[in-house]
Amino acid sequence: MIAAQRFPWDFDGIVAGAPPMDLAQLATSALWSVRSLQDKNGHALLSADDIQLVHGAVLAKCDALDGIKDGVIDDPRLCKVDLTALECRSPGQLSCLFKDKLEAIDKVYAGPTTSTGEKIYSSGLAIGSEKEWMELHSPGGYAQQFAEQTFRYMAFSPDWGPSWNEKSFDFDRDPRRFSTDSLYSATNPDIRKFKAVGGKLILYHGWNDAGSSPFNSIDYYETAEKTMGGRGSTQDFFRLFMIPGMGHCRGGDGAFAIDYLSHLEAWVEQGQAPDKMIGAHIKNYDQNFKLGGWFQFPLHPNEVDFTRPVYPYPLRARYKGSGDSKDSSSFEPKRP
Repeated sequence: MIAAQRFPWDFDGIVAGAPPMDLAQLATSALWSVRSLQDKNGHALLSADDIQLVHGAVLAKCDALDGIKDGVIDDPRLCKVDLTALECRSPGQLSCLFKDKLEAIDKVYAGPTTSTGEKIYSSGLAIGSEKEWMELHSPGGYAQQFAEQTFRYMAFSPDWGPSWNEKSFDFDRDPRRFSTDSLYSATNPDIRKFKAVGGKLILYHGWNDAGSSPFNSIDYYETAEKTMGGRGSTQDFFRLFMIPGMGHCRGGDGAFAIDYLSHLEAWVEQGQAPDKMIGAHIKNYDQNFKLGGWFQFPLHPNEVDFTRPVYPYPLRARYKGSGDSKDSSSFEPKRP
């Protein structure tokens, strides 16, 4: 999350990217995905080839719903994918997955539940985010470490301490025992005081985020609309932008490079609300980022592979049916 401000005590505007609004929920969901994607010995259940097989099947079903096949899913909620067609049916069959792997994938999509199937939180990760899973949710990886540290030192009082192991977490019992949740939760949708002092908020979230579920940002925004008196009065000061194909805050297959800060400055200083932003996909960004690369605005044209418009939620970008599919001008807003 980043913020633009004049003084430390006087926020004019905020840009919030993939915010972890509820720390205990984030840690619980992370641990759920980690466990779901491990076998009984704690090893990764899915290989890179398995992930690619699933992602390919998802794209084949969902990619063209925005009017063009470009390797990016516009809104995963619009597509229902039945992966049972990928199940191995005979010995020696290639390009298939055994039932335990398919069940693990379904669990990640669904999100944390109790042993009786009762949902602990409303949702899991979005269809299309599969390529992000291995890096974040591999055994001993970032998600597991984050969950362990949260549950050892932040979620309970008194602390469970350094000897606690993630294998001890009980999804039936422990989510009901969080005792410090109010300290680390920023989910209150009543932000009338922020609006009253002239504050402006841009919230963005990548649909392919495997770290913090994009559904959390949508839930928060929609609840804020109900609390603040409807869409019009909410979008006067608060707008949500969902970025197709983007991972956690950046990267991925979509047009993830967006100059949010310039849009915030125009809104705060000139009253120009962000009705449309132009995102860019940067060539070889994911590989270069791992090597320490970054990007800055304005982008050089040689860096850009394609551009796309993004509109305030719930509007989506749709291909007009003609024109250069790599140019944002060939897309228009569409209501749900």
